[in-house]
Parts: sequence; C-alpha cells; structure tokens
Amino acid sequence: AGGANGSKNFCTHFGYIDDSGMGMMNELVYFHFEDGVARVIDHMYINISTYLLKCVLGGNSLTEPLGEEDWVKIVASGWDADGKMTGSSVFVLCEGSSKNIVTEWTKWDLSELGEVVRVEFNVLGTNDNGYGFSQPAYFAYDDVAVRFPIETDDSMDDNENKDDNGDDNTDEETEDEKDYDL
Repeated sequence: AGGANGSKNFCTHFGYIDDSGMGMMNELVYFHFEDGVARVIDHMYINISTYLLKCVLGGNSLTEPLGEEDWVKIVASGWDADGKMTGSSVFVLCEGSSKNIVTEWTKWDLSELGEVVRVEFNVLGTNDNGYGFSQPAYFAYDDVAVRFPIETDDSMDDNENKDDNGDDNTDEETEDEKDYDL
C-alpha cells in the first residue's frame, strides 16, 4: 500500500547480528549523517515487511512460525562522532501470536538516542533453527524526522536587513517585523 502517510516509497532494512556465530554480517547496517554533525533523530515510522510477515505467520523451510512465547524486535543504537554509544531504543515488531504483529505504519520515537552521527539497527528474535536467528531480518521504515538547530540572530546578521530579492531594506522593517521574520 506504499509508505507512511501516503508516500509512494519507503526503505527496506535488512540485517542482524546474534550470538550464534553463524550470522551473515560482521557489522550492523546503519544510516549516518555524511557531514559528521551529530543530530537528534526525533522519530521514524516502522512497519513489518511482507516477507517477515509471511514467515512469522506461516514459517518457511528455514524457520518456524512465531509461537505464543516468541517475538521479533528491532534495536536501534545511536553513536556519536567519537564512536561512543549514546543510547539504544527497542521497537517490538511481533510478540506472540498473530494478534500482536505491527502491520500498520507506526511511529518509533528515537529521540532518546540523543545527538547521533550514526544509528545501527539490529533485528533480533526468539526463533532459532540451530544456526541462529531464523526469521527474515527485514523491516520497512519511512519518514525519518531529524531535528536541526534553529539559526540564531548572530548566524543571520548578514541577511537580516535584506528582502527576498537580496535588496537592502534596513529602513523598511520595524523591530516587530524582524522578530516575526526570524
């Protein structure tokens, strides 16, 4: 049906590392701010992928369906510019029977990670086929909301007396208008 809030696209994420030693990955998949500036990720919207939904409901040749005591969750870990973890947040995607599976776009508050440069995602669960986590480690995400600092008067000094065309309008604005424009 498309992405969150009616968008036509979204991202599909894959990846996990568990304690089995049989995983396919040496490091978790992540997204990061290319400029290296730490920011707060306020939230993003999460949904189950169709592949994971099929497997938690009916299983396949590699995994059993979810039992009453089984679960699948996503753990987001935030990292600062120095490579130190800032915090983690857990989103439970499936818990127990088919009554407790996220099948709608759901907001995940990530602000508790604090200011981050990178966020890693690990998909974990209870199903284990003898080779580690056996459910497909996929989920969908969309509408990642990032907080940017508000520019201050000092950062706008060069433009505070210019109109939209770049013309000087020092005599035209009142103090109230300047406050409103900022």
